[in-house]
Amino acid sequence: MKISWRNLKIVVLLGLVMGVMILVLYLTYNFSLMWQAMSAGIIIGILLILLFLMASGLIYLFLRVLWIGRELNKCINQKELLKKKLKDREKLEEDS
Repeated sequence: MKISWRNLKIVVLLGLVMGVMILVLYLTYNFSLMWQAMSAGIIIGILLILLFLMASGLIYLFLRVLWIGRELNKCINQKELLKKKLKDREKLEEDS
């Protein structure tokens, strides 16, 4: 069987075209995988930032509630003390 240069050129050209097409498809597939990985990384980063902000807000609000509770106890104690002083003063005024 005799192989002519024309047939060989066609086979080589078809091989190159198929190789280029396979290369383009392979690169596109890898690029899509890389794109998905990058977008997943970005989304995870955004979610981590949101988680950090929410945790910071939670800690701030928890400490704020504790601080307000302390202030409330101080005010209640001061109110009781003033109530006692007022009763004592009223007793003194009644006695005199």
